[in-house]
Amino acid sequence: NVCSSFATPSPAAPVYAPASADIGVRTFDEINASMASISGVSATNPRVTATYRGIRQSLPAVPTIEAFLSSHQTAIAQLALQYCSVLVDDPVARTAFFGAIPATLNSAAERSALINPIVERAVGAAATQNAAATASELDALVVRLCPSGCNGQRTFDVAKAACGAAIGSASVLVK
Repeated sequence: NVCSSFATPSPAAPVYAPASADIGVRTFDEINASMASISGVSATNPRVTATYRGIRQSLPAVPTIEAFLSSHQTAIAQLALQYCSVLVDDPVARTAFFGAIPATLNSAAERSALINPIVERAVGAAATQNAAATASELDALVVRLCPSGCNGQRTFDVAKAACGAAIGSASVLVK
């Protein structure tokens, strides 16, 4: 009847996981609905639907920002540019969104006439992005795309790029 005493177990050292982020990202359907709402272009537009179906699996499926990948941003950019292309190509939708896109983008006033409606709709009161900083960045983008000014179709192409940059940004993605 030999009995030995057992050692008292010591507690394991605690494992501290990093804190979860206070912010998250919109999932694929939320991103699509947000872009449709901002642009005024229907999510059922054939061009938008075709793009969305092609990239849906590359959009965020979970709302945690820690799971966000570069492939998500690429897919978001593709969808944003499609929404903006449909918007700018449709004269009725374009007028409803922008008013009148200036014929040229040669002056700061003309660039502001293009940029202000985009910032107002895409950023608005979003707490994730500064409207003035966004407008400044979009102005710099327009200047880079039109170093000696734009007119004609190039103005519309630059409008698509500026719109896509804004609605594909954190103001739409982060929640």
